[in-house]
Amino acid sequence: MTRVADSTIKGFLYQFNKTMVEILDSDHDQEITIEGIIEDIDITAIDGTATAVQCKYHESVTNYSTSLIYKPLLQMAESYSKDQNKKTKYIIFIHVPTQTEATRNITPNEIDSALASQDSTYIKLINRIQQPIDKVLFSNSVQLQFGPSLDEIEKTAKRKLDELKITAAETECILYPNALNRIAKISSFSKETERKLTKLQFIRFLSGVSNTAVTKWTLALKNRKEILQTMRSQLQSTLNLNSQNRYFYFDQNSIDNFSENIVSFICNFVAMYHCKTSHIKPPLFAINCEKSVLLDLQYRLYTKGIKSNTGIIGLNFVPAEFYKDPIIKKNKSHVEEREFEIRLLSFIENPEALTLKKGTELFFISNEIPNAVDTSDTNIYLIGANNFYELEYIMHLRKTYE
Repeated sequence: MTRVADSTIKGFLYQFNKTMVEILDSDHDQEITIEGIIEDIDITAIDGTATAVQCKYHESVTNYSTSLIYKPLLQMAESYSKDQNKKTKYIIFIHVPTQTEATRNITPNEIDSALASQDSTYIKLINRIQQPIDKVLFSNSVQLQFGPSLDEIEKTAKRKLDELKITAAETECILYPNALNRIAKISSFSKETERKLTKLQFIRFLSGVSNTAVTKWTLALKNRKEILQTMRSQLQSTLNLNSQNRYFYFDQNSIDNFSENIVSFICNFVAMYHCKTSHIKPPLFAINCEKSVLLDLQYRLYTKGIKSNTGIIGLNFVPAEFYKDPIIKKNKSHVEEREFEIRLLSFIENPEALTLKKGTELFFISNEIPNAVDTSDTNIYLIGANNFYELEYIMHLRKTYE
């Protein structure tokens, strides 16, 4: 199967895999900064010395040329020129298909070539480098490493995960997707202190995972089909349970054609999982949208026969009203009418309301879990599906994902 990821996503995947390898190769308490102040990966040794790594992935480039490393080299030169101690070591980790894996130092001539560039992209960067800069000493501080392909570095990362001997979860569809997604999430944090990680912390996180993670990153992998199948299989037993408080969080920007498909998804879910007399707990759908969008969604669902409880009385959101139990009219073994079938929440307006009353299961239809959500004491499933076909396949609402 060919990769569906575009070049930008491949570049990030390459960086995340290199980060994973560096973490797994480090000492247990050695500090790794993901998206560090200096480069993509900042590695701090016990003695305080630092190694800064920048990753570049050029799958479509035919041959290596020095111009491919102008930007990272100039960024490193700026950092070096402002570093009074001059103890940081720099690595440009680059993949070019025609280059075999090798390591060498940057040469003063390559530095001169970068500094002489007239490309407008680099002029401001060149001007920020404090002169004079000792090109010989700087060149001795910078290594150029020609790395393997994305496929090969993935294999290396998975092999190192295998070596951890975390027996509760298999590597291919549980440990590796969660490890990759963990690194991607940490890289997005704004504070540098939040982007620090040690091998020990990484192992503790992985030791606690039991479900796969479906995100835009893991769905860009070669084993996308197996990851979707794994999560579908994991959900089968829990979806078959009748009396569950099921909460959904939807990031409408993370899934294709949200507005066009969300009503059909909710209708299909209710028809499958909230149709029996034993289904007494209405599913909750929290959408990251404004109140006006929520009310429009409530009306669209009503026209399809689905009544929603938004908890809105007048202009105010009332938690007790939102979480009340619906009145249900029964005729022997059949439900004649429910006061409402679902709870519908604007997460933007009332984020705290999602977990005021704990659910049994919380499904995040997004690429990450919002920091505002308390996920303790709840079964968590991260399902960053690309589209509703994939989501409905995972939730056993359809038999294929295409």
